[in-house]
This record gives sequence, structure tokens and C-alpha cells, in this order.
Amino acid sequence: MSNLKKNSQLVVIVPTYKEADNLAELTRRIFLAVSKAGIETELLIVDDNSLDGTEQVCKTLANQHPVRLITRTLERGLATAVLHGIRESEHDYILVMDADLSHPPEDIPRIVHLLNEGYDFVVGSRYVKGGSTDAEWGLFRWVNSKVATLLACGLTTLNDPMAGFFGFPRRILAGSPQLTPVGYKIGLEILVKARCQKVIEVPIAFTERVRGESKLTLQQQLLYLRHLRRLYRFCFPQTAEIIQFAIVGSSGVIVDLFLYLGLTYGVRIDHQLSRAISFVAAASWNWFFNRWFTFVNGRGKKWGKQWLQFLTSASVGFTVNWGSYKLLTDYVPYLGQHHIVAFFIGILLGMGSNYTLSRWFVFRPFNESIEGARP
Repeated sequence: MSNLKKNSQLVVIVPTYKEADNLAELTRRIFLAVSKAGIETELLIVDDNSLDGTEQVCKTLANQHPVRLITRTLERGLATAVLHGIRESEHDYILVMDADLSHPPEDIPRIVHLLNEGYDFVVGSRYVKGGSTDAEWGLFRWVNSKVATLLACGLTTLNDPMAGFFGFPRRILAGSPQLTPVGYKIGLEILVKARCQKVIEVPIAFTERVRGESKLTLQQQLLYLRHLRRLYRFCFPQTAEIIQFAIVGSSGVIVDLFLYLGLTYGVRIDHQLSRAISFVAAASWNWFFNRWFTFVNGRGKKWGKQWLQFLTSASVGFTVNWGSYKLLTDYVPYLGQHHIVAFFIGILLGMGSNYTLSRWFVFRPFNESIEGARP
């Protein structure tokens, strides 16, 4: 650490909600660590109007250390709190950590040292050699964390992209797209949107909170999935769109198949007529979910007009789908006896036609710039 730059401009941003009981100990440990390393530091606490005594605690702490409190009354959420702190500071280096003492403040100098070495993003990691989690972590917590990490593997090669303890130089935000996180994984948002190239993980000992309650809820986990979808669309816009179209189409296949089977073998009507009826029902299903799930830039169109356009384009896909089904079952002996195989061949041919027409006729032309798109 001898080459650690003295008087480096560091802000430690701590988003809080009902963490007053942890702030005194956190502040003591932060400033003990940075003072030993000679790092000029401001602690910026961004609180979501906890009304738990946070304001009084911070007022007392500010008499002893460079501590600043920002209380938000109109917004909620960890990610937006961190963004608020970034906007309200001007320091060269930014470090983010939780208030619950799960992240060791003693490792702040190591992170700053690496930032001084030129790294774009430094993560305090639980899952590299030397890192660890608290012994009280149960199997469910561990599996939950690993599954979340696996879901992000297409965005980063980090072992612990879920980490909330990380640092980066302000310079990486210059020229980066607008940050629009949902939920609590602001680190992953910055890492991906700023297109960080020089990234490193340092091992930390992650400990369980002693005071207060965890903010990780089912709602936060669902927001994480929504956030991942945004980031995948950012990194792989057209590929993500095709995959989403296929997912919606697959759900339509279920509607299509069950209605077809019900009409053919339950109501006992002609299988070709059943096929036509089931396709119309599935096409309407697909239009609704593609409007709200796949083609997010197409929501600006009036739904009635768009629905008619979708039905028009779907009629071409229907011709391909149903026509191929009829030809195959009429002229291919095997498929004449195995209608289900012809059913799926028709679906695949029709889906390709439907995607092309939906993208270029029903919805807006493909646009890689999706920053303003709603999830």
C-alpha cells in the first residue's frame, strides 16, 4: 500500500432505510480504515425517510467526521438512492456499500488502491479465493444468490455480480448511457452500461447483519428479473427481442395445442377446422403479450389499430402455418397419420413469418437505442 495516492477524493455512498442502529459503528470503522491509509473521504448517507432517528444519528456523527445526510421523500429504492448520491457528489472515486455491516469497511483501502492502479470497477467478492459468507447463511440464501449470479452470466464474467460492495472512478460514467436501474443491483447496472473493461474482484468476508431487518423481499427479486431483462436488451437488443418473441410464441403454442386437442378429440370436429380455430385464438394471445413484453417500443401505438395490423400480418403467418400443415398431412403419408408432428412444423414456419412481419409492419422498426423504453 505504500504507493497509495494520498488525499484521493473518495465518497462512500451508503443507501439506508431504517438502519439508524448500524450507522455509528459503520462510520467508526470506515473512518478508522481510511484514516490509517491516508484517504480523504466523505461518507454520504442517502436515506429514504426512515423516521427512525437516522437524522439525529447523522447530525452527531457529522460533528466528528465528514458525514453528510440526504433524505429522500419522493423516491424509494437502493439503486436510485445510489444514483442520487452519485449526482450529489463530485469525488474522483465512488464506493458503494450497505449499512448493515455485512461489508467490511476495513477493505476500503484495498479497493481504492486498485482504483488508483487504473481499474474501472472493483468488486468486494464473496466467491473468489479468500472470500467467504457468514456461517449463518442457510442453504436457501446460498442457492438464491447462486441462481441470481447464473442468470447474469451472459452480462459479465464476474464471480459475484450480485455484490453490493464495489468502487469505481467517476470517469467511467462520462459518455455512458443513462442509468435506469430497477430494484437493488445498481452495481450490475453500472458495470454493464459503462462497459467497464478493466474489472477485478477482491475477496471479502461477508457477514450477516446483527441489527435491523433485511430488505430482500420477493418483490425485490422480481424487480431483479425485470432489471436483467433490461440489461440483456441493452447488450443484445435484437437477440433478446427474438428470444422474448419465442417465449411468447411458446406460450401461444400451449393455447393453440390445448384448444386444438380439445376441439379435435373432445368436441370431435374436423381436425383441419380445429386447427384454424385454435390458431386464431393463439394469435390473439400472442398479440397481447408481444405488445407488453416483446416490442416495448411499440406501445405508443393505439391498441385497436395495432391489433388490426397484427391480425393482418398474422393472416400471412396463418397461411404459412395452416397451409403447410394441410399440405403435409394431405401429401406426406407419415404426417397424415401423425398430425402432431405436422402441427409443430407448421408452427415453426409460421413463427418465422410472424416475427418478421410483426417487427417490420406491426411494431416500430428495430432500434438499438432502447434507453427510454419501459420494461
